[in-house]
Amino acid sequence: MIADRESFTELTVHLKRTSDALLRAAQHLAVMSHGGSGGEGSTAGALDELIAMAIELAAMERIMRALVDANHEEAARAGS
Repeated sequence: MIADRESFTELTVHLKRTSDALLRAAQHLAVMSHGGSGGEGSTAGALDELIAMAIELAAMERIMRALVDANHEEAARAGS
């Protein structure tokens, strides 16, 4: 087995929590940017960082999907 079920489940839970936190942060940033606090530069920088995090999360999701596929292929070969 390439990735055991427990480890994969744990990774999935953390990925989901991270994704949810990223969404909440983006929502808070949107509210802050409409407040007109004058911190346009800092909100733009924060938004750039959130976008970078989203890109990394998408990469992690692709890797996890590849692991699932590899586990299924390995299990199918072992069952043959």
